[in-house]
Amino acid sequence: MNRLACTCAGAIALALALPLSAGEGLTIHGAWVREMPPVADNAAGYLRIDNATETERHLVAVESEGYARAEIHESIEEDGMARMEHRERLTVPAGGEAVLEPGGYHIMLMGRDIDPPRAGDELELELIFDDGERKTVTAEVARHGPGGDSGHNMEH
Repeated sequence: MNRLACTCAGAIALALALPLSAGEGLTIHGAWVREMPPVADNAAGYLRIDNATETERHLVAVESEGYARAEIHESIEEDGMARMEHRERLTVPAGGEAVLEPGGYHIMLMGRDIDPPRAGDELELELIFDDGERKTVTAEVARHGPGGDSGHNMEH
């Protein structure tokens, strides 16, 4: 009887721990990549990361087939001048979200080695987090954002 109780208790504990250890707390929404002129080797990607866990998470890298590298950038405006700054990581607060959007944080895809993506195409982005978790998301290529004009025009 003790052996059965221990086995059942162990199975219950494992079942309760699985959702947390399986990375179920991060979800990615609205991923898109801005369509750029055919001569451009770079493109910007946007999305929202929701964190349903009680632990702060950090996006530390992005990969995309067809581009030599991808970086996390932030658009900064100082003294009326806009510039982009590379960021080593993007914090996704516990119970919160991180939004990558035109005029703010974004994913900079650089060194294109595929045919220029056109509106309606899809690109896969692999998001890599500080604990080694990887999430792959399909991003729509669009001129002004998925489903309509975002009202922003960002050039890199």
